[in-house]
Amino acid sequence: MIHILLWSPNGKIIETKDITLLQKAYTEKTHHLWLDLDAPTEEELSLLKDLFHFHPLAIRAVRKLVGVPKIDFYENYLFLVLHRVFYHFETGKCEFREFEIFFSDQFIVTTHQAHLSRTFQTTREQLREHFLELGQHGTGYILFRLLSMAIEDYKPAIEKWQDALDDIENRVFQHTSNQILEKILEFKKLVTHMRRGLLPEREVFIELYENKDLASISKGTRPYFKIVLDNMNVLMEELESLRDHATTVFNMYTAMLTIRMTEASHKLNFVMQRLTIAASIFLPLTFIVGIYGMNFKFMPELDWKWGYFLVWAMMIGLTTSMLIFFKRKKWF
Repeated sequence: MIHILLWSPNGKIIETKDITLLQKAYTEKTHHLWLDLDAPTEEELSLLKDLFHFHPLAIRAVRKLVGVPKIDFYENYLFLVLHRVFYHFETGKCEFREFEIFFSDQFIVTTHQAHLSRTFQTTREQLREHFLELGQHGTGYILFRLLSMAIEDYKPAIEKWQDALDDIENRVFQHTSNQILEKILEFKKLVTHMRRGLLPEREVFIELYENKDLASISKGTRPYFKIVLDNMNVLMEELESLRDHATTVFNMYTAMLTIRMTEASHKLNFVMQRLTIAASIFLPLTFIVGIYGMNFKFMPELDWKWGYFLVWAMMIGLTTSMLIFFKRKKWF
């Protein structure tokens, strides 16, 4: 689907789908223009070559999807590949969706798939409300709005992750489990994945703001790109802080796990100590009982009147002596 936005320096905006008007505005330079190719067909993509005469490598990147944000410089225009992140709150997963921009001081051409249609529609509606800026700064203002759009969805995801990480941190103090560990590691993976996706996009923003040789970006428009770059830097700092927080929670988890394992080990040692004392007491008693249970025919004590009581006295005395000994050693 094609969306065409034409405007003149006085700020008058024309929205159309008429290719003839587009061709006239481009060839005769009567208007600035924004052509948005929404899930384009092959016929619509042919405009990139037949009307605008874009470089074959740039057109190929549109067809194949590059996968990595970048900026390429051509003689009369720039070619940008950018991503917009979508965070699925139900699954906790992030998805990077690519869109492409051809940019010059006269025109801006965007291409994207259907899942970004609503986003670009919102941008067009916002431009109607800011027609004065559009008339004053031209295509540079549209590029600013698109760059802002590219990073605005990161913030809800980061806020959601921060709240979830705080919750996990509180749960770590209560108990440790494999489920909590999996959550922490998942957070570290997500943050790392998002940060890697942002780094090349940040380089694109830096190039747009700091490269003073870009004639397509006017001096009056450049401060807008400083805003976008500042927002990107804040976003990177928040991700770095979130990654550090996740690392802290992970270290806290391992520390709490070590403490709980140590406590369990102490409890086990305590039980083993008591069992050892009990075994030590019953070992000599078992020895005594074993001797008198051997059923030899000639055992003088068996015929002695006080033999039974003597054995009991020996066992009670031996048990008492051992208990006193263990107590003095502070073994229990």
